[in-house]
Amino acid sequence: MNDSPMMSVIHAKMDLLELASLCESLVGELLEAAHHPTRMALCGKLLCALESLKYVLDSPVPAHCVQALTGTAEEVRSMPFLLGAESQTLRQYCASLTLVLLSGTLLEEDRQIITGLLFDLVNHLRDDIHTPCFIKTPEGIVNMYGDSVETFSWA
Repeated sequence: MNDSPMMSVIHAKMDLLELASLCESLVGELLEAAHHPTRMALCGKLLCALESLKYVLDSPVPAHCVQALTGTAEEVRSMPFLLGAESQTLRQYCASLTLVLLSGTLLEEDRQIITGLLFDLVNHLRDDIHTPCFIKTPEGIVNMYGDSVETFSWA
């Protein structure tokens, strides 16, 4: 059985954590791919995953993801500062770089540089999405701004 992320099916029920992890796997494979058609297929699949993530990031966070993204107040406050951009902005950067790679117009050296940059940005995006941002309090779970999770979305 092939466990390649290229063989993964992207479906409407995938959550933000699954999509972010799939993007990370795809860009990791892209970085190692030597065959042009394989690189193009990986870029196409990555773009599809990034576009799916666009809509998921604008939706309320599912309950099972809230649980996975919940920590103590100390844990949330001590999380490292990542890139500083919002997840949706990072996603847009990644999608734009993927489109540049799909254009097929880059010199080999430039393609390698853009692929490396895309790898770094997708990994920042994945880390940003997987970073705990909800705090368990005696009153319930709130986001890091104190808002109840019922009213919180990534937008």
